[in-house]
Amino acid sequence: MLKTIRYLSLMYFFWGMASAMVFTLLPIFITEDLHGTIAQFGFIEGIVVFLSFVSKLFVGFLIDIYRKRIKILYIGTISTIISKILLAYSGSILFVIVAKSIDRLAKGLRHAPVDAIFASLTDKKGYIYSYRYSINISGSLTGSLITSLLVFQFGHQFRTIFALACIPTMIAYYILRTKIKYKDKEYTPISNHSEWRISHVKYLPREYWEFLILVALMMLNRFSEGFITLKAKTILSSEQLSYIPLYMGVYEFFIIITAIPMGLLSDKINKYVVVLFGLIVLLIADIFGIFANSNITLIMIYVLCGIHMGATHSILSSIIAKIAPIELIGTAFALYYGIDGIVLLIANNIAGSIGKFINYYTSIPVTSGPFLMGTITTSIAIIYTIVLICKHRTINSNLQ
Repeated sequence: MLKTIRYLSLMYFFWGMASAMVFTLLPIFITEDLHGTIAQFGFIEGIVVFLSFVSKLFVGFLIDIYRKRIKILYIGTISTIISKILLAYSGSILFVIVAKSIDRLAKGLRHAPVDAIFASLTDKKGYIYSYRYSINISGSLTGSLITSLLVFQFGHQFRTIFALACIPTMIAYYILRTKIKYKDKEYTPISNHSEWRISHVKYLPREYWEFLILVALMMLNRFSEGFITLKAKTILSSEQLSYIPLYMGVYEFFIIITAIPMGLLSDKINKYVVVLFGLIVLLIADIFGIFANSNITLIMIYVLCGIHMGATHSILSSIIAKIAPIELIGTAFALYYGIDGIVLLIANNIAGSIGKFINYYTSIPVTSGPFLMGTITTSIAIIYTIVLICKHRTINSNLQ
């Protein structure tokens, strides 16, 4: 069991490294090399993130239907390699959309089976999901540092760096091929029907549906980190733009040092209390984002967003693993991914356009628009989380 967790987490390390070598530079690549706009970037991010979660949605259902987690993981890993190769040859925004879409679809094919596998391995849900996430972000941090060195070496030859991102994805495939020994298990049917049916969603507990409402509210402020990069472009000089991967490294470092302690804490107390802490931190980050005009305030955005992600991202997965029946764990994650995808599609598109709208009527800069939107939506999510904490405070909740 422990070896499976470690090797799957190591695969996340290399996936994270490859992703960082792409997403830290992609906003600049789109807006400078391909002459795209902020609104186009927001549209691209909305589309590809939506496809990622649509992929997870259907894969989650397939996991409960066919129980073929490892085979699905193989398909996702190979698709990731292909997407990096295609991105290296991107010559237009349309080509970027195709390459990124394949990459996001591959992410769904990778993450959904691993989420289901982790849910079946141990009762320490908060810890193992946080452990995996911290390893994943450690890979992202490593990728950001490597990307910074490559930018100094190759300058704005972004396609070369995208091509080099194929290497860690190939290492991940090697680990899957040679080290993962997990065997899919058979589960007792949840009803008299031996096969999976969509009607089985009625067996998901009420706590789960309350949780999905919170997810929807949170995702309205989970628009792409690329909007922070675009904010940074208005603050940094052209010579300082090469430091953006290092700023992303700060963001990832604070995720790493926050995730595991928060995961351990969430196994001891009501998990929604940990989520509330993360939301309050995010609200502060949004306020900084509205008024940021210096390197210090920019760094604070990255620090606070890192703490927020470390305190909430993996905890959401652990809540699902805790309250959903193991027979419907794929379905529970699928619905979660579906809500994620729909709301993120809306959030990224609004974030890409709202800045111009607000700037037209006020003196607030275009790049501050997404953060103003985030301040409002995060405040609503905080209120709802407090309601959930009060509701589960005096009962024997599965979340405790």
